[in-house]
Amino acid sequence: MKKITFLLTFGAISAIIYTAHADSYQYTPYVGLDYVYNQTSGRGFSPRYHTGGIHLGSTYSPYFATELFFNQSGHDTKHLLDHKVKSSYRAYGLDLLAKLPLGCEKSFALIATAGFGEYVFRHKILSQKHHNENGYGYRFGGGMQYAFNSHWQARFLTRFVNFDHVSGYDHDVEYNLSLEYLF
Repeated sequence: MKKITFLLTFGAISAIIYTAHADSYQYTPYVGLDYVYNQTSGRGFSPRYHTGGIHLGSTYSPYFATELFFNQSGHDTKHLLDHKVKSSYRAYGLDLLAKLPLGCEKSFALIATAGFGEYVFRHKILSQKHHNENGYGYRFGGGMQYAFNSHWQARFLTRFVNFDHVSGYDHDVEYNLSLEYLF
């Protein structure tokens, strides 16, 4: 985990320094609201979550952006053996985005993303105490973005999240629909 954190941080700082010296430097902060549908896979337990989120980001060039995210899911109830299990999760972390603007107006772009986050899962077997599990998730994905004007844009991303040190879960697939406002 320390090596990946170091590499992502080093890459982000290198890109910021490189674009700060470029003639076309244009720093643009943005905020976005997310709806995320998660298909989580674990050992004998595969919940589906409807998740809300927010992300704060900044573009350093037309091709590169970084963002911080926070997601909070709703509850999902499943039957596991003879018990009903109610679960939810929250996550926060950092993503790096590479963009490829297309078209004359450059309003459409393809996106590739990589990042990591901390995931905290909450389980409650009905009529018993709750249990929290936390660990790291390494996120990789891609999608597309469309800019309506200079301030509003929408994007759709699909991400694969591989969990590390989370005993009950293996991986997650996220389908993310976002509306963003650029300052």
